Amino acid sequence: MQAKSFLSDKRGGVHHFYATVLRGEVSDAAIEGYLRAASQIEDLWQQIDEKVATLIAQGTTPWEAYAQVGSPLAFIRSSRAYQVFVKELLAADATFEPQTVGYLPPITYEQANALSHQMLSALQEAVATFSDPAYVPVLPLPLIFGPRIENEGRPCPTTHLQGNLAAAREVREWVAGLIAQYSNAVQKASEPVPAEISAHVATLQGRLAQADSQLRMGVDLAGQVSQGEATPEMHMEVEDVLWNALQSFFLLNQAVAKPEWLHPNQARLAETRQGLASKIYQNLSIRPDDLWRISVSSARNELRGTEFGSREMEELWQRIGGVLSAGAQQYLDETNAAVARGDIYASAAMADCPYEPIYRTRQPLDIAGSPVPADYEFHWNFHKGHVESSQRFGRTDKWQEC
Repeated sequence: MQAKSFLSDKRGGVHHFYATVLRGEVSDAAIEGYLRAASQIEDLWQQIDEKVATLIAQGTTPWEAYAQVGSPLAFIRSSRAYQVFVKELLAADATFEPQTVGYLPPITYEQANALSHQMLSALQEAVATFSDPAYVPVLPLPLIFGPRIENEGRPCPTTHLQGNLAAAREVREWVAGLIAQYSNAVQKASEPVPAEISAHVATLQGRLAQADSQLRMGVDLAGQVSQGEATPEMHMEVEDVLWNALQSFFLLNQAVAKPEWLHPNQARLAETRQGLASKIYQNLSIRPDDLWRISVSSARNELRGTEFGSREMEELWQRIGGVLSAGAQQYLDETNAAVARGDIYASAAMADCPYEPIYRTRQPLDIAGSPVPADYEFHWNFHKGHVESSQRFGRTDKWQEC
């Protein structure tokens, strides 16, 4: 079976022979289009901030005001973080490779494309949760930064690394500002500050210091890479360190308004594992439209509501008898828990419906009763009803029929 690559078709109308033919690069036109589609991020963020300010002016405590709009704040700030990352990838390539402006190395395009879809999905959820407090988000919070697109065991281009570095620095600066803004509001509150809120502020500041240490390590290592004084292994280590720092900033970005999001670790993970182990699954009747919740955001954005997408989901729905099996539900729960632990990450998406994520393991795992070795890709085959794994699934650049 094939996975839908995050890499789109190379476009016609080539205007730069060097970039496309000699360098094998890809037009960034689609990425620029996604960035234009997200132009409302700043306006919506301002509206949410004004809502917080209004609540505080009306006598609501700062921690209660932030909590009331915690979900839209988390989604809009996450969308902004994705936007920053994508912009910095493009800017770094334009700065350090000016002869290929308008084109990107394939790995950079794939990463920017994948995060652009996450940006738009988070923006949609921000709009929905802000306009309708009763709306139940499709994406569970807190969001995890990703997916990370890796370069098949090889270091990414230096321009790609520079984009990572610039994005981490920028996200860090406004996360620090958001924490300071929240801390100042808490200090100025007219009511006594609950102990748990004081502890939350201290935790935010402590986590920021830890993430700063990660970022500084990445900056120091990146200096050696940029001077050509690093092995491929060190280059890849820099990528890991910067990505970990970005994930830390990304979580803090959301957790300013929600203290509980900073403590998903030991006790909650143990509770999750225990809950999954004791949970009894039963076949669940679903509608064709319910299958879109299983799909990756890029498929939802591109295919939902289209004649092709509706037809394919209807066909799969009929094929599975209108039932989401107990095994599929267990798989979905266990992969969500594994993502939260950091044991797996999304590396691609299946090319045929329901266009679900393909995950890559960081260590050997047992998923829904199926063992998957370390550094393998896997997904749930909804057509056959079992886990399917491979060292790497083949790639294609188009969504396919069932």
